[in-house]
Amino acid sequence: MSQQQQNDSAPVSTPASSPPPTVRTFKRAAVACKACNLRKVRCTVTLSGPPCANCSVDGITCEVLSRKRRRNSDQLPINNPGGEASGENTLIIIPQRAQPRRRLVETQTPGHFTAALENGEKTDTRINRVTSAPPEQHQQIHVDGDARSLTPEKLAETQILDRTSVRTNRPYDAVRSLLPTNNLRASDPSDATEDSSAYAETLEASKSREDCCVPFYPGDQRGPAFLIDLCEPNRSSKDNHFMVPMPSIKSLSPEDINYLRMKGAFTLPPAHIREAMIRCYFHYVHPFAPILDAGEFITEYERGRKSLLLLWSMFIAAASFVDDSLLTEDFFPSRRALKRAMYQRAKALYDADYEKDKVTLIQSVFLMGHWYTSTDDRAGPWHWHGIAISLSHTIGLHRLQMPTDQQTLQGSKPLWRRLWWSLYTREVWLSLGLGRPMRIALDDFDTPMLAACDSEVILPEVKGKLGRKYLPEELGFLFDTWIAFVGLTAALSNVLATNYRAKGDKPSKADIERSESQIRAYQSRVPESENQGKVVASHIYQFKLYFETCIIVLYRPFILDTPKEIPASDQGSWRAFACQKTRTAASNASAAMNSIMAEDLIRLCHTLTVIALVPPMQIHLFESTSSKPMARQMGRHNLALCMIAMDELRKSYISAEASYKLFETAISKIENAPPYKEHQPSPAALMPDNSAFASWPDGYGLETAGIISDMWSPLPNAYADNASLSGTHTDSWLDIQTMDRLWTLDDFSLP
Repeated sequence: MSQQQQNDSAPVSTPASSPPPTVRTFKRAAVACKACNLRKVRCTVTLSGPPCANCSVDGITCEVLSRKRRRNSDQLPINNPGGEASGENTLIIIPQRAQPRRRLVETQTPGHFTAALENGEKTDTRINRVTSAPPEQHQQIHVDGDARSLTPEKLAETQILDRTSVRTNRPYDAVRSLLPTNNLRASDPSDATEDSSAYAETLEASKSREDCCVPFYPGDQRGPAFLIDLCEPNRSSKDNHFMVPMPSIKSLSPEDINYLRMKGAFTLPPAHIREAMIRCYFHYVHPFAPILDAGEFITEYERGRKSLLLLWSMFIAAASFVDDSLLTEDFFPSRRALKRAMYQRAKALYDADYEKDKVTLIQSVFLMGHWYTSTDDRAGPWHWHGIAISLSHTIGLHRLQMPTDQQTLQGSKPLWRRLWWSLYTREVWLSLGLGRPMRIALDDFDTPMLAACDSEVILPEVKGKLGRKYLPEELGFLFDTWIAFVGLTAALSNVLATNYRAKGDKPSKADIERSESQIRAYQSRVPESENQGKVVASHIYQFKLYFETCIIVLYRPFILDTPKEIPASDQGSWRAFACQKTRTAASNASAAMNSIMAEDLIRLCHTLTVIALVPPMQIHLFESTSSKPMARQMGRHNLALCMIAMDELRKSYISAEASYKLFETAISKIENAPPYKEHQPSPAALMPDNSAFASWPDGYGLETAGIISDMWSPLPNAYADNASLSGTHTDSWLDIQTMDRLWTLDDFSLP
């Protein structure tokens, strides 16, 4: 029988007594499985689907070579429209899951950088070229003696035809027979950059593979990840972080490359300015946001290989700390002008979809948020930080589990934890500064708090001269300070979620005491440094400012209100207690700022310092309305001190200029307010004689008390306007509409 099957087109002879012979032509099967191909027998896989009849009878695995998925192939053959006309089997090769195209700055000599995409058209042609391969290099299917490529449409038709004619033992054949055939359509070159198989790859992905793979997080059990538990119920770890093959990469068009070149994205600053900015970054930005692996970055940078988007983003954050001499040398009138130029380059690269690595994207947009454009915040810190949070969710930074063995601690997970907690801390402080709800809830993530192993990872691998060139010597000490800052921020987030929520009950006295204990637990966690230089001193003073700000934010709502379950007889004494807490904390915060300015460290302050300085200034402003001469003078003195600091900070940060103008207007408003009415009852009059506290800070101008409820509460409070408690009314002169009229683009000299 096999001999007959080998005759592909030979006529069959019949005896003379038989009817006139009929010619039957046997055509070679379009597709054959591996076993039938080796045995040179007819295969029925195109009729019945795998397993074919021969493999089913023999009880062996039916493997169809021609339909094998090219999952990790670098080239995907598709039909050339001109192939049939020319009679040749010409195939077009398009990139498929190619290696990630490095977007690097290349160096030929130390200190001389040129962008790899400077010759954009050549790079684009080399990476995305369409080549024609010789016919013998590709598998051919012979039909009727002609060498032709089997199109996916023909293959689908052949497979579906009479699929139910042969009984098979596969349990899901009936389901497959009902599937539509349009999912096997021919590959379209325009779809070469689209990829939708990441979820399917998680069922076959290995957590240990790294080559040509990217991190992917399919979500938790509420989404598609539930299918993973169904398919692998006995897997040892419930961690849903996978490494899947990298999708195909779309190269930039010549128009995009020309646009980026005109924007200056490929023109880096001179070498000495770059080195100065990188040094400033690791001295003043990195300690409070260790989102990079210092040793790896410096090693790659010195070799001339690093993402352009990441470099420009780092320069945005570091530009606030560069020496003034570098600004004049590079023809920039101010630090803000320098930051604006670098922001425009980074944004152009981001808009062009230049960077594909998600971790690098998260790092870049996190740093791009250090540029404050205007008060409408269309593309300011809140916008960019929201993008960073969204991208972090796609790779599961919020659901990182602590490894059980020490070996798995090495690698990217410590960096990811540091990146996540950097995102979290900045989100909390942005929520406080902008008065908006947090987009990260403590109940929605379980990434563990940073541990000692993370401190070891952040220490640079670069030793000797290279490390001293870019990194501070006290990097380990600064990391311990950041650990305390993260814990302090976590306590602050609880305060914001409890005291400033739009709905819900007031916090109780026990809740407030518990929150204060959590905040004060981190006061002593900052290690002592005997020989502290400017870098360490600036970070210690800033941490003290952040700590006092947290105390103010905790007690600020209760200057005019009381917690729940406080008897009416104790409400006045409680408000006096809260006012005293905020006054003490504000005085300590001003002392920290005084030390910063006395030691000439104001130019080394982080962008979060602007946010942390506002609550103490609010208390000083309120204190300046007191009728007591000493209290009023102390309030004005401390407020003037903070205004000097804010005036210096606005040389680097537009947000500082916005705050400066806000308080400048508020001071003018209070000075022009009606005089204090002596006949009005003060809150101290409501206090019982046997109060445990001395007195309410008597003699405040009650017309200005509305500043706290209208301007100072970050979020609308469900119980902030209880006028029966304080007898005050609410002013609306500092509402959002008024601020919009006060703050214009002309004030910031923006184009």
